[in-house]
Amino acid sequence: MLRSISLGTVAAALCLAACAPEVPPDPKPSDGFTGAEKVAVDEVFSIVSGTFPEPQEVLFRDPLVSDVEGEGRFVCLDAAMPGDRWTGFVATRAKNEEAYHVVREADALSPKARPQCRALVLKYLGEQDVDWYEAEVAYNKAGCAHLDTSYWEAWKMACNGKITRPATTPKPAA
Repeated sequence: MLRSISLGTVAAALCLAACAPEVPPDPKPSDGFTGAEKVAVDEVFSIVSGTFPEPQEVLFRDPLVSDVEGEGRFVCLDAAMPGDRWTGFVATRAKNEEAYHVVREADALSPKARPQCRALVLKYLGEQDVDWYEAEVAYNKAGCAHLDTSYWEAWKMACNGKITRPATTPKPAA
């Protein structure tokens, strides 16, 4: 009798497991990309996630591949640990090289200031005939006074070419 109860319990558990909905896998940064872009985004995310203390928990958002005429192909994305501030990354692989050169954002812009700073970077950073007083006032007013110019110069040059975004954009957590 005990054996028939055990078999019934096992059969019921197997039946329930078969009916349970499958848990979808976590989205990958390369989801929605195809071919060479998919490979490049996966390679860059692997490198980027390795710079965090818990690589398996790194979140991402806004992955894109940018082809800049005369400069090459770049992968741009934001990454963060759960609950932390988003950090921008720009990566490229030089011709005939295996390793990627990655530039990591090293400033502390607020989430509110970041989009405003991007617009100001496009307008002022590295441009000729800029009224620097006007630019400084605009940067300060928008909360962009302490930009990491190395990152933002790389972002401006690399992440604004012919853009390829994923066909489906995974939703980042928080």
